[in-house]
Amino acid sequence: MAIKGLFINNIKAQDSIYESGLMVFNSLKLSSLYQLDYVEINVNQRTIPLGYDFYFFNYHPFTMAWVDTSQLKKINGLVLTMVLEVSPGNPFVLCPSTHFHGYCVLDPTIVHKNKRVFTFPRPLETINNLQPYVEKEIPVIGTFGFATRGKGFQHVVEAVNKEFKKAIVKINIPFGDFVPDSRTYSQFLGNLCKETAKKGIEVIVTHDYMSKEQLINWCSQNTLNCFLYDRNMPGLAATTDQAIISGRPIAISNNDTFRHILAYLPPYPNNSLKQSVEASTTAIKQMQKDWSQENFALKFEEMLQTLLSIHPKENQHQELFEIPVFKNTLPHKIKNIYKKYKGIFTIRKLKQLRILKRFFKYEEPI
Repeated sequence: MAIKGLFINNIKAQDSIYESGLMVFNSLKLSSLYQLDYVEINVNQRTIPLGYDFYFFNYHPFTMAWVDTSQLKKINGLVLTMVLEVSPGNPFVLCPSTHFHGYCVLDPTIVHKNKRVFTFPRPLETINNLQPYVEKEIPVIGTFGFATRGKGFQHVVEAVNKEFKKAIVKINIPFGDFVPDSRTYSQFLGNLCKETAKKGIEVIVTHDYMSKEQLINWCSQNTLNCFLYDRNMPGLAATTDQAIISGRPIAISNNDTFRHILAYLPPYPNNSLKQSVEASTTAIKQMQKDWSQENFALKFEEMLQTLLSIHPKENQHQELFEIPVFKNTLPHKIKNIYKKYKGIFTIRKLKQLRILKRFFKYEEPI
């Protein structure tokens, strides 16, 4: 009998976590080892069908704050999760370490003794209608991302100021559904970047939420895509995915969020922006090869076969499962994690978002 799986994503949102879920799902579909179905959930739509051999959650403490993960193993079958937010060497900084049978950690640099942890690169999708690059008379340096702390958009402008007499800096900062004060902070960052630019450097700020295909093509027309983060928080940067897929040169800062890329090329300022334009293409091609969807799917097959041999599915009679929710305050450990990163997400700002209020006290929505 064929292996059957269910991929469980959060409900559609203008959010990199949702998009990362789609990215992984589209890669896993390439396997012929199993049949994979897809469903989206939120706190008001949390019933999922049963009868599968494995259940793959795109669990994240922002988008699925309401899920009581300690109860998920009541599902008859293998319960897996994707882990996006990872500190160097620690995949459990924002994810419970015992609530899932297996952890698909999207960080190839992780080495961990826990046998339930399997490390993966971010799977890079491809698009069929990639626009060919058109050489620019004036260099165009592009950068983008949601308006969260530590993105360093102004650092990109400062770096361009140092190396170019004349250039265009394109900055796209979309408004995010899970980003506190998104519109206000996006506009503040845009104005800051314009004020930072010297004479001869034109800064163009947009706030478009583009589809993945649109964003890749946007990157494909830049002389250089540049990301100079200075943040200190768990997780690898998602923004660089589309930049790498586009095939254009890239520059990154020496920041933990780019540790998966630092194995392939020197960061700025070890390589100047101009050097990055000339020297990063070979590294881009190698990353595209190493992080392909096909390689991701093959690695997941290995993970699945290992774990299914340890946790076989039993006979079951139920057809549906209602995902359990928190009905009281979450452990202080969760609060302390977010207090640690209050420079990026303050407790006050977290409380401004209804979905994130559930970190502190869940309220039954009915």
